[in-house]
Amino acid sequence: MKRAIYNFITTKQSGFLPTLFRILLIPFSWLYGTVILARNYCYTIGLFKQKQLACTVISVGNIVVGGTGKTPATAAIARLLKNRGYRMALILSGYKRHSNDAVTIVSDGRNRLCSRKEGGDEADMLARQLTDIPIVVGKQRYLAGKTALNRLKSEILIIDDGFQHRQLARDIDIVTIDATQPCGTGALLPIGTLREPISALQRADIILLTRTDADNINIIDLKTELNQFAQNTPILQSVHQPTSLYWLNQKENQDALPLTTLTGKRLLAVCGIGNPDAFVTTLKKYQPEAIELFAFPDHHVYTKPDLFHIQQRMQRCHAEWVITTQKDEQKLRVFSAELPIIVLAVELIITDGEAILLTAIQKALE
Repeated sequence: MKRAIYNFITTKQSGFLPTLFRILLIPFSWLYGTVILARNYCYTIGLFKQKQLACTVISVGNIVVGGTGKTPATAAIARLLKNRGYRMALILSGYKRHSNDAVTIVSDGRNRLCSRKEGGDEADMLARQLTDIPIVVGKQRYLAGKTALNRLKSEILIIDDGFQHRQLARDIDIVTIDATQPCGTGALLPIGTLREPISALQRADIILLTRTDADNINIIDLKTELNQFAQNTPILQSVHQPTSLYWLNQKENQDALPLTTLTGKRLLAVCGIGNPDAFVTTLKKYQPEAIELFAFPDHHVYTKPDLFHIQQRMQRCHAEWVITTQKDEQKLRVFSAELPIIVLAVELIITDGEAILLTAIQKALE
């Protein structure tokens, strides 16, 4: 069912019934858009009040459901600031976490303090990547932020997926946009992937383009198009850079494989992320003999039946390895003894505009 819904909103299903279903949902998309516009207007005129925290708040978000690279961008910005000596914490919603606590500290910057299930997928992945940066999760970002201030003494809070969470005031709004599909499917939920109309970009202080090294992208034209909605807003560029390749049942820093190991291999790419096609595009750069994509819905929790289907797909496409993402690795770890699974680690690298970002943050701190 989840996969059917995913294929539906990403317009991957065609035919009479899916088309008819989309037509029937058009009024709901209009209603959704009207509610979003009304809500934003109420914040703009001050009818809805924002809550302030006594520190600098940076939001990293998007206007499309999943897959733009906002979480890798959050990690990249955190590394950038950590290397410059700032005390910070990451604040996440903890989507799909299993905990009754309103706020959970996933990491205090020294130790992991909860499990993946208690913290959620993104928080778990970031805690493994950013071992020296505190991470706090909570549906109410204001409460999570207060916890980070009071218990972790942070001077900067980076809010992952915060663009639509307008209850919390922020000093800098960074919006990530995937250069390969800047407007998603071009339609608002529930018939498309847009969370807000494109015009919402006018609220952004900085736009960060991701995957700008993909083929057939005209960056100049894309920037011109975005400037129509966000005039005079700085537009930065970034790429997703593979950093390592390793077996799922081994630690990343042990027995890492050269990235060139992928060359000439037959791969089954298994993932539950927002933009699975981008994962395949990254893999193609290493010239494997063949890649077959087996995509699950974003945040998918793998089960025994999934293992059976993955094994079947491997046999059909004669794949030598299953390759997955860091977001999926912990959920696939239970199957690592039954499948040859390797993990591709990727970091977001800002290739143009890093100085603009640092200047904006410095001004916010003054």
